[in-house]
Amino acid sequence: MQSHLMFNMVTAVTENISTGHLPHFCSWPIQYAQANLITVPEGQILRQSHSHSLVHIDLFEYVLTKEITINFAQTNMSIFMFAMFEGHSALYDQQDNFISEVKNASCHFGYHDEGNYHVKLPPGVHKYLLLTLRPEWFLYETKNLHQFKALITNYMAKKECAFALPYCRLTKRVNQTLKKMLLQKKVSPDSLYATIKRVLTELMVQYHNMLGEHNYTTAALHKIKAMDIKNFIQENFKSKLANSIPELARHFAVSETTFKQLAKLAFGKPYREHLITLRMEYSLHELTTTNKTIREITCLAGYSDPYYFSYAFKKYYQKSPHHLRSIL
Repeated sequence: MQSHLMFNMVTAVTENISTGHLPHFCSWPIQYAQANLITVPEGQILRQSHSHSLVHIDLFEYVLTKEITINFAQTNMSIFMFAMFEGHSALYDQQDNFISEVKNASCHFGYHDEGNYHVKLPPGVHKYLLLTLRPEWFLYETKNLHQFKALITNYMAKKECAFALPYCRLTKRVNQTLKKMLLQKKVSPDSLYATIKRVLTELMVQYHNMLGEHNYTTAALHKIKAMDIKNFIQENFKSKLANSIPELARHFAVSETTFKQLAKLAFGKPYREHLITLRMEYSLHELTTTNKTIREITCLAGYSDPYYFSYAFKKYYQKSPHHLRSIL
């Protein structure tokens, strides 16, 4: 397989180097890989890559003195495994919409659709591995690994530009498995092919088991809990429980502070602000499409006082519910 990445770094100077001349910051020299040292105003990047019939391997190591934004094109829809050993990165689409952030000591499987993206990395040292897998082989190998079902379903549907399974901890066992593939001392074509195929299968099984054991990173756990909160509030925003952050925190077995943080992660805004939006949108719909009284809508929207409801409605829409209904 060839790489599905095409980088657009106008100011970069790229040098092909041998494994005997790798830079001092190279921590994992891959004897069988092609190595490129990329010098940019923000620092240096070492890319070690290798094409195999089942996978394209890319190991990146960055030493940066300031933040860098790297634009690249994904030339084909790709299924991948991503392992962040050190540092962190944030991925965005062409319109600068945030897609994902990956922090150190984590790994996950996912897919990206073809298109233009950019990644941002802060100053410091970063090291990550991207394994771009042959899709038909991956789908065959994982057909009985049910933890991959969500990835396969989303990949086949092709509705989103990106999808990722939960980030799991980059355990010592996974590290050792990766080293078996990357740090072979004596390499023959036959043994390399067999080793890479065996290691890829091991990695998929190990990750599948980690998902089953909920061996997630803290960030992944927060994301899962945030989605639980999002789904619960979407179904229960009209209830009395939605009014009380202390009660909601107890419901989700977290502190009030943690609930507020998770809710902001879920909604992209403070919880109270999102709750008001849901209730006001629901109230407007009921006001304009039904003959229900203001008092009835007040109760249905989760409020107890019609006067306070009218005040909140006017503050949100700049018109009172009575005025709005009178002009319809």
